[in-house]
Amino acid sequence: MLKRLKTDFVSSVLILVSGTVFAQIIAYLLSPVITRLYSPEEMSYLSLFSRIITFLAVIATARFELAFPLPKREEHAFSLFKVSLRITIITTLATAIFALGLSFYPWQDANIYFILALIPVGIFVLAFYNQGMNWAIRTKAFKSLSISKVLSSSVNSLSTVGFGLLSFGYKGLILGFVFGNLSSVLPFVKPFRKAQNKQKSFILKGRDFAIAKHYLEFPMINLPHVLIDLSKELFIAFYLIYTFEKDVLGLYDFSFRMLKLPISLIGISISQVFFNKAAGMIQEGKSIFPLAKKTILTLLVLSVVPFGILFYIGGDLFAFVFGEPWREAGEFSEIMSPWLMMNFLVSPVSQIPIILKKQRSFLFLSLFGTSLLIVSLLIGEIFPSWNLGFKDTLKIVSVGQFIFLTYVVFWTVWLTKKYSND
Repeated sequence: MLKRLKTDFVSSVLILVSGTVFAQIIAYLLSPVITRLYSPEEMSYLSLFSRIITFLAVIATARFELAFPLPKREEHAFSLFKVSLRITIITTLATAIFALGLSFYPWQDANIYFILALIPVGIFVLAFYNQGMNWAIRTKAFKSLSISKVLSSSVNSLSTVGFGLLSFGYKGLILGFVFGNLSSVLPFVKPFRKAQNKQKSFILKGRDFAIAKHYLEFPMINLPHVLIDLSKELFIAFYLIYTFEKDVLGLYDFSFRMLKLPISLIGISISQVFFNKAAGMIQEGKSIFPLAKKTILTLLVLSVVPFGILFYIGGDLFAFVFGEPWREAGEFSEIMSPWLMMNFLVSPVSQIPIILKKQRSFLFLSLFGTSLLIVSLLIGEIFPSWNLGFKDTLKIVSVGQFIFLTYVVFWTVWLTKKYSND
């Protein structure tokens, strides 16, 4: 049984990783072209746009999509899907109305109007992607997930390059991002319609919201938790824009995305398979401690080399690959590499509190981590006599987050061990 579990887990991971690797190879092969077509300041608009729609897309699903793999009966899971989709439609319409109202405000930066126009589309597409992705996790349709990743990365990168060659400026970055997300939902449309037709015979009045009521911990506990994390990202974006220059946000965000490459290539795929396997083991009354321990140790081995390289030669590497204007982004990556390495280890096991229904404790832990980051970021404002530049501040933030995330890793593993002894 254990041997079959390992085989299924590895094969599922390989399916996801193969698609993800192919998708990311396309994206990162074209990144040196993109960085020569767009400036750090133009990249800052993409950073702001992506953070806004990610924040609102989370609200648009109320986090019910995370519960899709948990019910034993498929009709119960699909009830959650329908409730989540209704919330998405309502949120998208409300956002469209709000964005229309904001478009009448005389913004000093005229580029804001373009961003406002695309926010509702971005929200709906990203929310449906999150729903489709979690439905695919439930049904173990890992090939669909791989195809989705390849489409998203390919369309995003190629369209971004195309718009850059046509001198679209920051609009090209945002349009490429939106088109990439639009293409990523295509593999999930057919499975949704298929499930919808299959569940017609199971329709019962009031059941959808009755099932949703059973999983209220997701909108009531997990949603605030994620919003806290995403609020942190929004705060960073606005703080960097108004405290420093726009190009600082562009450089920071690009560096952050490059550092998240291992997470994109491997961490997310392992996380998705881990969630499916762990949820199934919990349903069967098995301990997930061995699975969690093995997952973390595997990620630790995989993380040492890439993050070690960035730690020592990030500045020179970025200047060589992406062009001299992006050297400073590489210097940021040197500072943040320990922090992002721990983030890489945390990404799969962050699902454990959800599976073990310990989301409330994780919420308070997240609150502390967010507060620590904000205080670290504002340290120069608190002690102006220190005359800290952005790099000095980033070092303080990185050390604080490295220590915090190290604790989170040990805490989540302790949870699985405690559960196995219950």
